Amino acid sequence: MSESEILLTLKRNQQLFADPRRIALLKQIDKTGSLSQAAKIVGVSYKTAWDAIHEMNQLSLHPLVNSMTGGKGGGGAQLTAYAVRFIQLYDLLTTIQHNAFNILSDDDAPLDNLLAATARLSLQTSARNQLYGTISDVISNTVYSQVIIMLNDQQTVIKVNVTRRSIDRLQLSKNKAVILLIKAPAVAISLTNSLSENSFKATIKQIRQDNIWSELDLSLSDDVVICATKLTQEFQALNLQLNQTVYINIHPENIIIATLV
Repeated sequence: MSESEILLTLKRNQQLFADPRRIALLKQIDKTGSLSQAAKIVGVSYKTAWDAIHEMNQLSLHPLVNSMTGGKGGGGAQLTAYAVRFIQLYDLLTTIQHNAFNILSDDDAPLDNLLAATARLSLQTSARNQLYGTISDVISNTVYSQVIIMLNDQQTVIKVNVTRRSIDRLQLSKNKAVILLIKAPAVAISLTNSLSENSFKATIKQIRQDNIWSELDLSLSDDVVICATKLTQEFQALNLQLNQTVYINIHPENIIIATLV
C-alpha cells in the first residue's frame, strides 16, 4: 500500500517562507557550516540557495542564518538559535500532519474535537482509562475545588477534585473539553452501590487474569468502558462472571484532568 506524501509549506506576507527543500537546506548548513556545500547536497545552485536564505531572513521575525560571506563558491554560514528551534517546530508540524492523515483509517477517531483528535494522534499514558468529556460545572474554593464533567456519552457524570491552582493553570471552565486519566487499580469494584461520588452501575464485558492479577473491562454505557484491575484472589472472592452487573467507584482524587490551554 503506497503512502501519501504530505509536504508542509509555510508562507509569510503571501510569500514562500519555508518548504521541505528550504528546511533541508537549513539542516545541511547546520551540518556543514557552508552554504555552498549545503546547496550541493540539496541539489540546487549556489545562487538559488543564497536567494532562498536571503528571502527567509527577510521574512522571518528573527534571522535564521548568520555570516554568509564570499562570492560564488560561498563562505561560512551558521544557523541562529532561532533557526534551530524553527526547524524543530517544522519537523513537529510535519509529524502531526502525517499522524493526522493516518487516523482517517480509524473510524473511531474523532475529527470534530481538537483535544480528542490530538490525544488520539499522540497522547500515550500508562493510565488504562482515557475518557473524553466536557466540563459542566466548576465548584471553586480557596484551596481545593471540584470539577464536574459530562462524558461524551452524554449520560455519565464524573467529579474530579483538583487544587484551585490547577483550575487556574489549566484554565478550567464550563464547556471546556477535557480528558480524564484513571489508572485501572484506582477503580474499585463491589456488588452493592456505595452511594458515594463517582459510583456507577456497570456490566462486566471481558475478563483477563493470571495467578496474580485480574483485569476487567466494565461497560457503563454503549460508549464508556472502564478498565479495572484487582488481585486475582480478590476477584475470586467476589465470584465475578461475564455479563454480571456490578458497581464501580472512582475516588475524585484519583482522576487526572488533561486539556489544551
